[in-house]
Amino acid sequence: MNFHPRDFRAALEEARRVVKAMSAAEVPHSLRRTWGSSSRRMTPVEATNLFRELEKDQRLRQVTLDSWDPPSPAEADRRTAASVLFLERTENWESQARGLLTEIALDEAQVEIERLQRCQQDAQVELASLRVRADGFHQQTEVEIKRRTAGLMQDLERARERITKLERDLGEQRRQTEFWEKEANAAFDQLDLADERYDDLRDRYSSKRPSAASSGVTSVEGTGFSRDPLQAARMLDQMVSFWEVGSDEPAPTKATAVRLELPPGADPRSSGAVDWVFWEAPRAMLVVDGWNVAYHWMYQRQLEPPPDQQTIWFVTNRLANLARYSIGGHRVNFYLDSRHASGIDLDWENRFQSGHLTGFYVENADDAIAEEAGRREGEPVLVVTSDKELAERCRVHGAMVLASEGLAEWMAEARV
Repeated sequence: MNFHPRDFRAALEEARRVVKAMSAAEVPHSLRRTWGSSSRRMTPVEATNLFRELEKDQRLRQVTLDSWDPPSPAEADRRTAASVLFLERTENWESQARGLLTEIALDEAQVEIERLQRCQQDAQVELASLRVRADGFHQQTEVEIKRRTAGLMQDLERARERITKLERDLGEQRRQTEFWEKEANAAFDQLDLADERYDDLRDRYSSKRPSAASSGVTSVEGTGFSRDPLQAARMLDQMVSFWEVGSDEPAPTKATAVRLELPPGADPRSSGAVDWVFWEAPRAMLVVDGWNVAYHWMYQRQLEPPPDQQTIWFVTNRLANLARYSIGGHRVNFYLDSRHASGIDLDWENRFQSGHLTGFYVENADDAIAEEAGRREGEPVLVVTSDKELAERCRVHGAMVLASEGLAEWMAEARV
């Protein structure tokens, strides 16, 4: 039986306390790391080093025994007694230690056997309970199947009766259709006869009235469409222009766009507000305070600021997707202060494009965003920022403002 450090754990713990109480000059070289460790628990590596050092260092074993003062063999448990034998190294200590460790292993095996037997008994009880429940479920399932089958058969019978009734109704509708088709054909025949009678009467009237030259009256043919193609085209143009919408009214002026407003009860700081922008808002221009959104995104993800190039790319990509897939087909203007561009690729131009998103590096993003809202006054504009002063400057121009934390939460939910 080969011994392992775990067999003499008590001796190793006492030896570790002895080593940590030594001065630096007294500590053996192999135990330097153990002496300098601040960990309360002994690691496997420390246990192995202590075991090897105690194996070869009689002085360290004696010092450990002197500082330990272990209980007598009659009072000590078997594992502690084995640790004492390991340190004392009396005659036949190995055989005695193996006997103690074997007894410990047998006791542990017996405890494990008893635990497994209890688990087996519990499993048998649970199996019996599950079988009873399974039989109950089986019976319930059969009853439910019969009930649903009866219901389906009743529904099928009602459907068949409904089909029969609909077929009768269809036959009746076909008979009525044939009747009214015959009536319509008879009416058309009557109209043909009336047209022939009208033509006959018109011919008789024309043959008996005075000529246009003798009476000075314009010919009847002149009262309809002119035979002159140019004049007929002018008359058609007049008729069409009469029906054109607003042709006789002044041209309507361009209506001012409706100002964006969140639904009642919606919180402009929540991701639900951004959901409304994505799914329901009409086409609008989103003006985004770039650094403000990026910092709130990093706070949402519990990352350390400042935002780097990867963060900016991620945020602009999410915003471009929001604009691309939104119901309104929004556009996005993304503003960044150039003075905060630490960690950003210096090769980027002052303006960059990503799908429906246009980004700008400017001297002062707040002023640029406020000017953008002013230029688009009267249009649907949505500003994304948590800067209260900037939000007020934009609201003056009629812009709706959403908080950056709501957009960060919306992006964290990976909507697009």
